[in-house]
Amino acid sequence: MCGIAGLLGPQGRLDPEDARRRLEAAGAAQAHRGPDASGVVYLPDHGLGLAHRRLSILDLSARSDQPLASHDGRFLICYNGEVYNYRALRAELTQRGALLRTDGDTEAVIEGVRAWGVEGFLSRAAGMFAFALYDLKERRLVLARDRAGKKPLYYAAGPGGLVFASELAALWRLDPDRRTLDPEGLDAWLALRFSPSPSTLCAGVKKLQPAHWLEARSGEAPIVRRYWSPLGRSRPPGELLDRVDAALATAAQRRLVSDVPVCLFLSGGLDSSLVASYLGAAGQGLTAYSVGYEDLPAYNEFHYAKAVAARLSLDYREVLVPSAAALDTLRDDSLVLDDPVSDWVWVPLHELSRRAHADGFKVVLMGEGSDEVFFGYDVMLKGLRQLERWTRPAWRALAKAGSAALGPVTRRSRRGHSRFDLWRRAAAGEPVYLGSSVGFPLSQRHHVAGPRLREAAPADAGTAFVSRLYAEFAAGAADPKDRAALVSYVEFNSKMTEVLLQRVDRVTMRHSLEARAPFLDHELVELAFSIPEAEKIPGRRLKGLLKELGRRRLPAEVVDRPKMGFSFPFKEWLRGPLAPAVTECFADSRLFSDGWVDGAFARRLLAQHRRGLADHAPRVWALYSLARWYDRWIVGGRR
Repeated sequence: MCGIAGLLGPQGRLDPEDARRRLEAAGAAQAHRGPDASGVVYLPDHGLGLAHRRLSILDLSARSDQPLASHDGRFLICYNGEVYNYRALRAELTQRGALLRTDGDTEAVIEGVRAWGVEGFLSRAAGMFAFALYDLKERRLVLARDRAGKKPLYYAAGPGGLVFASELAALWRLDPDRRTLDPEGLDAWLALRFSPSPSTLCAGVKKLQPAHWLEARSGEAPIVRRYWSPLGRSRPPGELLDRVDAALATAAQRRLVSDVPVCLFLSGGLDSSLVASYLGAAGQGLTAYSVGYEDLPAYNEFHYAKAVAARLSLDYREVLVPSAAALDTLRDDSLVLDDPVSDWVWVPLHELSRRAHADGFKVVLMGEGSDEVFFGYDVMLKGLRQLERWTRPAWRALAKAGSAALGPVTRRSRRGHSRFDLWRRAAAGEPVYLGSSVGFPLSQRHHVAGPRLREAAPADAGTAFVSRLYAEFAAGAADPKDRAALVSYVEFNSKMTEVLLQRVDRVTMRHSLEARAPFLDHELVELAFSIPEAEKIPGRRLKGLLKELGRRRLPAEVVDRPKMGFSFPFKEWLRGPLAPAVTECFADSRLFSDGWVDGAFARRLLAQHRRGLADHAPRVWALYSLARWYDRWIVGGRR
């Protein structure tokens, strides 16, 4: 796992020394992603520059350092990720006559693209990755991102050329003018608590969407194509539970491919416990970390994690987080990410990652993705019921009447009304279910927006993004009437990709730790989306199918207990030890004084939460993380 950055401009556009300085600065900005080696290449005759930071996991020798050239010098690659089935691909490529000089997976990417073309290789690769591959003969740059979006890739294209990087902080070193807040991206972030791909919070900067690849040539606008979707497959024959069992076993075994030790984050819940159970003999003695809270033991899952660890012979270790340490983390400017994360679970994940790194690990397995793929959230079941109700003609007529009657009231209210917004969307034929990552409803955004954002009057990009997901599902699903699959598709492409996976990548890589998620193996995901609702959640029991599988392998107390989730007691601590940090931020942040967000509104939410009048913790956290980001990276970056 690594960090990549690069640029492509007209021949001779940059002075070679200036280009190298920019590339070296971009590499240094993401040194945490790859502390083991660094490299820079600039080819003035092509206007091409690449920078790489390496975290050595496969083929630890210097011959796999990057940027890496093919044996004949035609291709140059800058690669972040792992292709887990690279050995099978290497064997096939060798039979075709490919010359491979290393023992890692990077050359499998180069020679795979040479042999099968970009989409031919991507269809064969099982893994997580973001890479830049330049063909010196055709003068063509290819950027590609894995199917689920586990590895990030930002880019910006303009008259001066194309720049790209694994992190915004690195991209800004290549093109400092891109550090400008985008009103439409901000409005979408307030609506969904993320800026949906391909947009970002910064004007002119895009995220390459998951399962997409980009083709660029100097002087031409880049072309972006999609190469994969989990939709459209019929359920395969055979006993369903056995098929899921086999697919998950394959997914877990694939993610043990490593030339360095692997550890596990074990919450004590179904997902990470199932992952652990599939590691077999390779997992015996594997180190497993679990996190808990010194001040609030009710949040701890140590009892269940210990039971799983004992059953599977894991080396079990606990990480206990006191509120004082959490407060220090929240106040640490160096930990403010260059793309804000609206999920407060990054704090315990930071503590786990720090401990694993201190113990010498570079690779960790996690249970991420299970809830979205196998229908595990209460809010998903609520969304399913909403879809069934509000798409009926009689209920839609009721929605039209209700939204018309309550419109004048909601325009005056500062609280916002999620129910009114639901009626409004149903009446207008907009998406009824927006996903589990929601922030401020449309009826409230004119209150949360500051004068500068209101003046910009951005389009409702958040709703437009979810509408696009609905359209993709209708066009590509094997059964477009399967509403449970629609709900999963929305979750898979919104909160999971845009919030949870971003959080996992950025926080673990801050500690030079590669996180692997077996539940996001593309073959397992394709299988899950082929399973109809009645079999995936029989009796509408959340993760019903997966729990049946869990009963084969895990203690009953782990499988049947209520879901806790990997959480963080921000709601409680916001009324206690964490309150000063948030209060200080809301009083001083330039996000409010610059007119982007209404500071009085934010402070009112905080005061109501602290007095126990309402649970505003998710919205307070969203504004807090956004304000911290703005102060450090937008305002601070201009100093």
